[in-house]
Amino acid sequence: MGSGKYLTVLLGSLLLLGVGCVSFSTGGTSTMADGGLFKSGDRGETWQQKTAVLTVGGEARNFSNTNAATIVQDPADARALYMGTSENGLFYSHDAGESWSQPAQLNRGRIASVTVNPKDKCDIYVTTENKVMKSRDCARSWTTTYLDPRPEKKMVAVVVDHFNPNIVWTANDAGDVLKSTDAGESWANVVTMKSPVMRILMNAVESRRLYVATKNTGIWRTDDGGANWQDLSEVYRSFSGSMEFMDMVLGVSDPNTVIFASKYGLLRSTNGGDEWESIELLTTPGSTAIYSVTVDPKDVNNIYYGTATTFYRSQNGGVNWVPKKLPSSRAATFLLVDSLNPSTVYMGVTRFKK
Repeated sequence: MGSGKYLTVLLGSLLLLGVGCVSFSTGGTSTMADGGLFKSGDRGETWQQKTAVLTVGGEARNFSNTNAATIVQDPADARALYMGTSENGLFYSHDAGESWSQPAQLNRGRIASVTVNPKDKCDIYVTTENKVMKSRDCARSWTTTYLDPRPEKKMVAVVVDHFNPNIVWTANDAGDVLKSTDAGESWANVVTMKSPVMRILMNAVESRRLYVATKNTGIWRTDDGGANWQDLSEVYRSFSGSMEFMDMVLGVSDPNTVIFASKYGLLRSTNGGDEWESIELLTTPGSTAIYSVTVDPKDVNNIYYGTATTFYRSQNGGVNWVPKKLPSSRAATFLLVDSLNPSTVYMGVTRFKK
């Protein structure tokens, strides 16, 4: 998309924002305003909070008091970021997090998942409450493309097929996995898992291979676009606590690499999930809750994970680890490595309710 179109979208977003739509912080010096998003340009050595929100009148506003639910990078534009929050809607940035805007239609509630059409950057899907919503104009306006008839159920994941963007996957906390073959116009229930779905991840090369991670009944894989499913937990459930899912990431440079965090710790597969090994950490298995894990898209040996207090980095596949204190009193609940510049790492943080 050209700069002229971006300017139009930006101005439209500012008009949609208006005064008072973002009221999480007005530039005060609250010691508790250490939420939202942090960015590192040196693989986690140092961090800067990036939560400034664009406003029409130039008033200093930010979302420093929010909790992060997800962070996504546009696959066609590394400077375009989308951040879903736990209670305060969606924010998006076109300058790698230096400034943010918020759609008026999505300025509240939990945004659990975001996906961007890799062949059309203005085509965006999000999950919020019991809905999947879609924008065709770079987040300026949104329509509901799927509505679960049970208002108490939550849509938790959405993924666009990178080979055929007309195929869209979504899932809810009832365990239902749904598929659309017409860009969200209609849906079919493909499979129902026995516990809430937590993630849907798609292989970076073969889009028919997907992983569905559930809360406590294992990770399931399909190699044929949903016709058949394999329970991968049959070969890793011997690791104590591994059935309690926390987070998961797929390799990009090596699509056969799968790493997932559970109450056990970190497990890794180098053959797509057929076999698993434990990644040795500085802490003993089961002793520390790992809330987030990610890998360098250009080198799967660069692994990062986050806990309630610490950011960990390994540059040799987990043989050695460098721990760093978090720049926030909140837990590191989401991590993302920049697709073009692997030295840049984004971290979303969350304060859990006591």
